[in-house]
Amino acid sequence: MRCRKFMIATACVVLLMGLVSPVSAGSVTEDSIRAYYAAWTSGDVDKIMAYFNDSIVYADMATGARSSGTTAVREFVQKFVDGYPGVQLVPASITIGPASAAVEWVMSGGSGSEAWSVPGVCVFNLDGEKFSTATDYWNKE
Repeated sequence: MRCRKFMIATACVVLLMGLVSPVSAGSVTEDSIRAYYAAWTSGDVDKIMAYFNDSIVYADMATGARSSGTTAVREFVQKFVDGYPGVQLVPASITIGPASAAVEWVMSGGSGSEAWSVPGVCVFNLDGEKFSTATDYWNKE
């Protein structure tokens, strides 16, 4: 009994000190982030939306677009998918912390003389295995 009380007290102290993240380790992985970007590349709106929590806030800083909640974000995602058929979004580097992640990505499309490529970064706040915010930064020009 004494040992159990000690373990509970120790766990409380560790939590209060912030040494244990509220997001369980490994909830979001490099593989899950790569799958998220593969969903964008495939244009599968349902798969993309599966990565967001119900109160998702998605911001595209280059265009000034900001969408809150699944309905508004779904509209933004659908508009992107419809407007950029065949576009590829590929993560170049991924950094995952206890409650956030950052992804350097490359968006490309077209072919031959029409080919184009744009680098960017997305910063995510994490809610377990889901994204609660996603903010993209890229140069529109």
